[in-house]
Amino acid sequence: MTVYRCALFSRRADVTPSQFASHWLGVHGPLAAKLPGLGTYRQNHIRERLHEAPDSPVQAIDGIAQLSFPSIAAMEVSDASAEYAACKLDIPKFQGGITILVIEADELMSGSVAPTKLMWVSTRRADVPSAGLRERWLATNRDAARDLPGACRFVQNFVVDRAHPVSAGVPSGDPSGAEAVSELWFDDEASARAALASAAGHRLVFEDPLLAPVGVYMMQEVKIV
Repeated sequence: MTVYRCALFSRRADVTPSQFASHWLGVHGPLAAKLPGLGTYRQNHIRERLHEAPDSPVQAIDGIAQLSFPSIAAMEVSDASAEYAACKLDIPKFQGGITILVIEADELMSGSVAPTKLMWVSTRRADVPSAGLRERWLATNRDAARDLPGACRFVQNFVVDRAHPVSAGVPSGDPSGAEAVSELWFDDEASARAALASAAGHRLVFEDPLLAPVGVYMMQEVKIV
């Protein structure tokens, strides 16, 4: 099954937001696009921070990258490549810290990739057991996005592996606090805001009995590959 190497990373303290975005898109993007075995590569640039938990178990986030591979084994081959070594040399030039999650995607509402994207990272609630969490969440929320006004597509990604950190001269974040990464697409920002503010949006994002959001973002998704 296809897996995604999902990188949550922060901006280096002495790099401005515009320099960070420019370097990620114009320098790091072309380097990562050369990784052997890579399927797709998307960059998620934060347009607006809609919610961030004050005591988040997940590191600070200034960008989220998603790189697909046909399997974890294929990803590991890529990780051992000269192309990945070049990526690691570039990371300290613009990033302050990075957490690597390996995720699998469940597409719960199919549709076109619309221009505006809501993305949130969630942790497991303290009283919720980890065993069978993905299956229990999907059984409860499989049709949740259909109640959201204006939603075009919904993908829920659960973490399936936390054992592939990157050693690149910047701090590695603790991946244990992240359980899921959620993606919702809309035609425009107004629709995304209305959906998040709706009763169905609050139930899905903020009132989920299994998962708690640590960061909710309005994203500009850039497809590199």
